[in-house]
Amino acid sequence: MTSTRRHFLAGLAPLALPLAFPIGATAAEEGAYPQRPIKLVVPQPPGGPSDIVARFLAESMRANLGQPLVIDNRPGAAGLIGTAAAAAAPADGYTVLVTSRSNHIIAPLVQQGATVQPARDLMPVGLALRAVGILSTPARSPWRSLRELVAAAKAQPGRLFYGSAGIGATNHIALEQFKALAGIDLVHVPYKGSGPLITGLMAGEVQLALLDFASAQPALKGGSVVPLAQTGLRRLSSMAEVPTLVESGFPRFDASFWIGLAVPQGTPAAVIARLSSALDAALADTQMKARAQVNGWELAGGGPAPFEALIRQDMADFPPLVKRLDIKA
Repeated sequence: MTSTRRHFLAGLAPLALPLAFPIGATAAEEGAYPQRPIKLVVPQPPGGPSDIVARFLAESMRANLGQPLVIDNRPGAAGLIGTAAAAAAPADGYTVLVTSRSNHIIAPLVQQGATVQPARDLMPVGLALRAVGILSTPARSPWRSLRELVAAAKAQPGRLFYGSAGIGATNHIALEQFKALAGIDLVHVPYKGSGPLITGLMAGEVQLALLDFASAQPALKGGSVVPLAQTGLRRLSSMAEVPTLVESGFPRFDASFWIGLAVPQGTPAAVIARLSSALDAALADTQMKARAQVNGWELAGGGPAPFEALIRQDMADFPPLVKRLDIKA
């Protein structure tokens, strides 16, 4: 489009506005939002945790909003490509980011040259869920509680190993945080993804790993891996015998894998409220609750405020940790 044509159309826009709404009113105030499909940007490839959650939410939120929610997978740069695309979209409620701790907090800290800053460039809609993680050890290890493993690590500094899905991965950062809180020295062994990590844990190459609930199930059910603690706020009914981190003596260690919705900075408050209400309704759905049980999710909701508080806490906790570890990608 030429510059002259852009200026011409821009000049027409104010003239057209009174035909649609009274002066000073917005689509959201008139109850007109949404009037067309909403794009859900997922900054990871299809099949991952964020993508799975996005598809469930799209299905559940459609009934409340009266418009389809279309999944737009934008993977790359540890989630920053999709995050940047969502942040740069018009602030009109028709582009919503399915965001996680990985791309919202950690990736901007470790990816050199990152220009998007999600905590600055996006506004929270609501926290959808926390995906429970399982702190696990090989079945061949002698420990059956997190306290026992911590005691052994203190007695043998630098002699025990923990694994992650890679340098800068969420479970790498989380277990470095755990080391600091517990006052122990574990040696980091990075693997190329969750699959190799679980294989290494089962083989006894490392003594500790933080696994997401769904990925851990085959190894746990097969008996080759033993759960020491779960990251949820309360015990999952399917793992009622496994204590939480709080019960294990680590109330400040939040290693859950959270997923929420965010919109571009400047999105009208009425639009955010509409999206937040639809999210809460989706999370209250019976089918969504059943899915949460199967996948080890703690459903959240409650509006933008608690999600914003979580982001602020993460932004206080993770930057100094990443700086201390000198992690760069």
